Amino acid sequence: MTTGSRKAEHRYGIGAVAKITGLSDHTIRVWERRYGAVVAERAANGRRVYGPDDVEKLGLLKTLTDQGLSISQIAGDSLDALRERTQALGELVSVPVPKLISVAVLGEFLPGLFTAHERDIAPVKLTVADNNRDTFVADLARHPVDVVVVESPVLDASVTRELLAFMAQAGAARGVLVYGFGRARDVELVSDSHVVALRSPVNVEELCAAVLRTYTPAARSGAKAVPAEDEPDPEWRFSGPIAPRRFTNRQLATLARASTAIDCECPHHLAQLVGDLTAFEIYSAQCANRDDDDAALHRYLHQTTAQARALIEIALERVAAAEGIDY
Repeated sequence: MTTGSRKAEHRYGIGAVAKITGLSDHTIRVWERRYGAVVAERAANGRRVYGPDDVEKLGLLKTLTDQGLSISQIAGDSLDALRERTQALGELVSVPVPKLISVAVLGEFLPGLFTAHERDIAPVKLTVADNNRDTFVADLARHPVDVVVVESPVLDASVTRELLAFMAQAGAARGVLVYGFGRARDVELVSDSHVVALRSPVNVEELCAAVLRTYTPAARSGAKAVPAEDEPDPEWRFSGPIAPRRFTNRQLATLARASTAIDCECPHHLAQLVGDLTAFEIYSAQCANRDDDDAALHRYLHQTTAQARALIEIALERVAAAEGIDY
């Protein structure tokens, strides 16, 4: 038997894979169960075992997610595709990155996140941060920046055009868009427009990695034109009542950051859940339709999501009241 054959037949237990890749046992199981990144075989004793290709793929996924890529977007990639991504990411080292990168941030959650970690985000420097578009635009006119970061519950052509307009006004050749829901083709379009797209929720490390990634050659490749006429019809008509929102985006941001009297993260998780449901509620209302059946399905999704959002909002109100959180 050749050395190559022995290598091909070798199998690794989950503990060995964790040591090789730097991932925890829990993360490996989650990536396998939730995202289908790899499929473990079972040894005679019933334990998970992984082949060399699985180990390499998990290692590449670890490298890429450490740099801010979303596991949900890359878990299904082939080994060759992941190798190419990693190679492109490695080119960041050879690309001159400024010692200071000035950013402008628009959104409900992200300005607070950047501000809370302002001392830990070098070489990124927060220059403009706001949740009000008018104020944000006025500040961009006074403070040119290198990168514009925009947070949006939905990624569509209109959001992309708005971000590109902000970038033009700020004299910024680069942008980052953090979104809740969006179609694959819209993500591809914005990613080809000198912009890195990130699926929320994100942490400050992922945001800073995305800002740095805008300086890679891949992120600065030729931009595709964003379609001017690709907006959904805003005049939806629904057969049932839609419960009004109980929380503004600013209130949700406050609740997501609030500390509690006990070691409980329920207010944080509920606020994030309400935000996600609200984002999908908007997305389902705007989703393009092929025919009447499609439109009926999206009306159903919109109404169902609104009902779920209303129920979770009630739960969030009760938890906030029990914890004495002022929002």
